[in-house]
Amino acid sequence: MNKKNGWMVSGLWGFMIILIFLGAIVLHMHAKQNSDDHESRSKDSSLYNLDKMQTAAQKRAASSTSGEQAQSSASLNGEGVTMIGDSVTVGIEPYLKEQLPKMTVDGKVGRQMSQAVKVINELAAQGKLGDQVIIELGTNGPFSKNQLHDVLQSLSGAKQVILVTTRVPKGWQNTVNDTIAQVADEFSNVNVVDWYSASVGKDEYFYKDGVHLKPDGSRYYTSLLVAALQKS
Repeated sequence: MNKKNGWMVSGLWGFMIILIFLGAIVLHMHAKQNSDDHESRSKDSSLYNLDKMQTAAQKRAASSTSGEQAQSSASLNGEGVTMIGDSVTVGIEPYLKEQLPKMTVDGKVGRQMSQAVKVINELAAQGKLGDQVIIELGTNGPFSKNQLHDVLQSLSGAKQVILVTTRVPKGWQNTVNDTIAQVADEFSNVNVVDWYSASVGKDEYFYKDGVHLKPDGSRYYTSLLVAALQKS
């Protein structure tokens, strides 16, 4: 092989080495691009899934808030609320209906706790017994623990039962209030509105009999009941 041919062979080998080197670079860049594309797609997918999760969470939160607002609204307008009582209930009914226009109020002069279960059954049969029930009885006489227990047992399916203590200048006042306090603790769905304690020192709220309420007293009484309903 002469000198000229040797240079040609060497040049050819050099050119081939350069081509191989360039090919390796191209392959490396292509592989990196594929890797970057895959990573980008993975990130996009992760962001998409995260967005879907956040959207779903927002919808659940909105649904929950809507449900809570609906429940709160029901309490505020009186829908699903029933009150059973005696002449005190009769006297405050107009003020109750101002605050809770859709509630059911069943008050009767002279009513006793011994009549409550019958009234409850009648209201249930008429579709007027709500899942929040207020019992205001004791003005006209005492009742036994068993009688009150029977009343509360008949309301065991209610979401909330509110018992109201009494203020009446009669010998049975303390007996009624003690019975309410003792029996109420036996039922998880029962709360007590202590009207007796809340009305201490507020003689101006009462008529001369010390039982029935003037307009300001009726509004105050109503405000206590509304507050108790909203705590359910």
